[in-house]
Amino acid sequence: MLNKFHKFVEKYTVSILLIEIFIFFIFTYLVMNEISPIKKYDENAYLMHVRSILAADNYWYLGDRNRMPLFNYYLSFFYDSNLLEFENYYNLKTANLILTCLLALLFFLKLNKRFQNKFIFINLSFLILVIPTFALVHQLLVESIFFIGFSLLLIYFEQFFNNPTTKNSIKLGLAGAIVYFLKYTGLTVFFAISLFTIIFGFVFYKRNYLKKFLIVFFTFFLVVSPYLFENYQKFNKHIFYNVNSEFYIWADSWDEIVEGVRANNDRVGWPTMEESELPSFSKYVSEHTLSDAFDRFIFGFKSIGIDYFSLDKLGSHVSIVSISTIILIIYFAIRDKTIHILKPNYLDIITILTVGFILVSSAFYSYISTGLRYTLPITIPIFLIVFLKLDKICSVKSSNKLQIIFIYLFGVNSLILINSYINLLP
Repeated sequence: MLNKFHKFVEKYTVSILLIEIFIFFIFTYLVMNEISPIKKYDENAYLMHVRSILAADNYWYLGDRNRMPLFNYYLSFFYDSNLLEFENYYNLKTANLILTCLLALLFFLKLNKRFQNKFIFINLSFLILVIPTFALVHQLLVESIFFIGFSLLLIYFEQFFNNPTTKNSIKLGLAGAIVYFLKYTGLTVFFAISLFTIIFGFVFYKRNYLKKFLIVFFTFFLVVSPYLFENYQKFNKHIFYNVNSEFYIWADSWDEIVEGVRANNDRVGWPTMEESELPSFSKYVSEHTLSDAFDRFIFGFKSIGIDYFSLDKLGSHVSIVSISTIILIIYFAIRDKTIHILKPNYLDIITILTVGFILVSSAFYSYISTGLRYTLPITIPIFLIVFLKLDKICSVKSSNKLQIIFIYLFGVNSLILINSYINLLP
């Protein structure tokens, strides 16, 4: 019976994906305005940015250097000044949902060939949709699009690492630019992984990626150059200017930001303050002890721990899926004596490094703001490398493996849905 079901899934994988995404779209469309009936906080800022784009000469408004411009420009195509504000709010959320579903389909189709066991793959796609993607898609925020785009960036890095052709170099440069234009985090990760790849490839594989990265960087800077040039002109020659990385992360509280750089026009130009008063890395180091920094990290990691290990928090689903799947993989590997095939590969390594960076930076940022939205980008990459390992371990045939996987995935999916209904949905 299970073999027939598995063959059915294998034969109609793409059709199942389409149905899955369609159901996700319909369900989300029906409930998103009940979950988030009114605009608040950052959603107001996105609406303001869209209006600024439409009112600007030649529609040229690249944002306040807190939020990146690409998502705002996309939303501007769907804004109708003849409608009431709440009608535009609902319409733009629908536009966000549509783009999220299209990107999810593109992402899943790109992953499809990576999985031998299509049942595992379909379950992965389901979990990606119902956990990180659904988490914030009901709000007018860039996060759901960024989560998928960010994960695609890691895939393009792997594609480039395995086959550093000119075509893959251009694709990686474009992917880096797009993810940067969604959220500033994308820039940091793009440059960090690029540097790591050059060093890692040379040390462990005796490959010289530097020449190919010249094409990657040329493509990247060609696309983002108008934005960087405007930064240079308006923000004291800081071409990668962003208020969060430039100032906010080094402050000790949100009040310090509001009364300091934000009150001194940090989003329209370089703050009109004495340089010695501006939050910065050097200022933080000079005014704080190691104990201060340690306490800040502890506070942040406690907040992250609550987000990921309390059943009334969405992050608990990430922990449940990841930890239980790793336990199952280890069980199969020990039972079948196949530990050797679990050797970390390039995608595993850059994912672990990226996850570490996001968790550490989010913990340090916690004095300013906390919340799942800062750490949820780790979810899809973690799910991907874990489920790829499960797929790999399952390629080794042994008794009862398919039955165990079916029972396990059915149990995990049921637990996620039941807990969502009890603790998370309104």
